Amino acid sequence: MPTKYYLAFASSKDLEGAAIELLQRHENGAKDSHIPLMESTMDYFIPEMLSAFLVDTVDALGLSKMATKVIHSTADVIGKTAKMLVPQLLKKRTNEELTPMIEFVDDIYVRDHQSSNGKACTGCELDEATYIRMKNVVEGVRAGKVEENRAELSTLMSMTVDILLEGLMKEAINKLKHGFVVRKIADGAIATCQAAGHGVVNKVFKKLDDEQLLHLANYFDTLLISAER
Repeated sequence: MPTKYYLAFASSKDLEGAAIELLQRHENGAKDSHIPLMESTMDYFIPEMLSAFLVDTVDALGLSKMATKVIHSTADVIGKTAKMLVPQLLKKRTNEELTPMIEFVDDIYVRDHQSSNGKACTGCELDEATYIRMKNVVEGVRAGKVEENRAELSTLMSMTVDILLEGLMKEAINKLKHGFVVRKIADGAIATCQAAGHGVVNKVFKKLDDEQLLHLANYFDTLLISAER
């Protein structure tokens, strides 16, 4: 099996269970609508993703009250935007129409026996070159070359925002066909999340001291996994 690379977080039992149930219902050809279970899966996924990539950095980095406020308010904006969008995307969809979205859930769900960390994870796939680039920066910072890698780490944080939006949000949205109104709502939601994410990078991550950058590199490394699948 080929090796794939991900920016990923360990899934809770609730998220893993919802994803497995959704995939099994689809595989078994269940007649009842998949929409309630899809919405339930997203209800777990959205806050867990925001915790992994935003909120949990507060504890990992020992951030100031102002930086903590920026991150929590950003997570709140993205969370509310995403939760508003989900019902719009799924409304009145048949199970057949939802098939591409369910296949997407299958793609981002990394089973524990596949993952390099031995945990069930939910993740956004990376190309190998980007994965290696991220790993190299982590190792450089750990080796004490903080200033030499400061600009590169900041660049990668900005890249991460775009990678996550492209690989999780945009990709999921594009799996379904949309009318003009829903497409405009989706485009507005993406723009809101992108601006909020880059705002955190510029206001918080680009202003970290050397010790905080080391903590960021160590934390970021926990989000980089490979998988045989």
